[in-house]
Amino acid sequence: MSDLCQTENIATISRATCGWKKSHLPLEWVRKYWRDVHSPAIARRAGVYDYRHYQFDSVDAKALQPISGIEYAAAADAQLMWASDVRYADEAGLSAFGTSPDGDVKAQLLGDIDLIVDRSTTYKSVGENAQTYVDHTKVAAPQGPVPHPSFAIFFRQAGDESGFRNYLRKLAQRWASTNGVLRVRLSLFDVPDMEAERKAGYPIKTHPIEQQYQAWIDIVVSEQQVMKRLITGDDQRDIRNHVRAIHSYPVNVIYTSNYAGRPTLVGLRGYAAFEAIRALNGVNQETPGLLEWLYGPVAKGGPLDGTNR
Repeated sequence: MSDLCQTENIATISRATCGWKKSHLPLEWVRKYWRDVHSPAIARRAGVYDYRHYQFDSVDAKALQPISGIEYAAAADAQLMWASDVRYADEAGLSAFGTSPDGDVKAQLLGDIDLIVDRSTTYKSVGENAQTYVDHTKVAAPQGPVPHPSFAIFFRQAGDESGFRNYLRKLAQRWASTNGVLRVRLSLFDVPDMEAERKAGYPIKTHPIEQQYQAWIDIVVSEQQVMKRLITGDDQRDIRNHVRAIHSYPVNVIYTSNYAGRPTLVGLRGYAAFEAIRALNGVNQETPGLLEWLYGPVAKGGPLDGTNR
């Protein structure tokens, strides 16, 4: 297992929030707000080990080799626009996150949900149900437009949960060993716990059960044609026993705002500043002392980006 996988898999809890915006809001500004306003605030909350925000294009029903009886398309008004994957090393981290920041400040931060979100569901994955199997991308904390074809593949379950989860684990392991696959991470979702979300102060905007997913595979391939090799004729029978829908969302950008427990440069300053600093090689603006002066103790030691300069 690569160092990237080992570092990522230190997190034993994931909470992936997936949804779409209010219809009257311009998508361009929702994405900028989430990237440069909301995410840097989340990156500073206590207990975060990793925080990645994925932005999606419309479902590509032809990305994978089709198998009859499986739903690959999705209604235009029921497609996810993003997934925000916040991960924690352990229950103590999740607990610390739940009490951060204090009082009214947290309420103001969560006000972004009422501002932006029409529908979203938070899916929790625990232990081996959230694992990165392979990562040959050489970039620990991806930022901005993806350099290789990337997909968030969401699954709806058929049959019993145990059989579904075992099948998805085997599928992810097989994909991880497929030539041309650069990254595979599998998240098997617990049933959403609305009472837990309500107690944590979150506005409840959960999708109806029929629109919810039960698993997500985050996959990166060297070229688009590799996707056609992922599902083969051998899958014809088994996959229909366990899966009823596969929705492949092309990922156009990823922003990593916290990596290995520390805010990244994007998490501290926002992507627009990150982009300008990298374009002009403004290394002086990345120094730990300057960042701690600007942002306080959360920036101590400087950003742990794991990105290629």
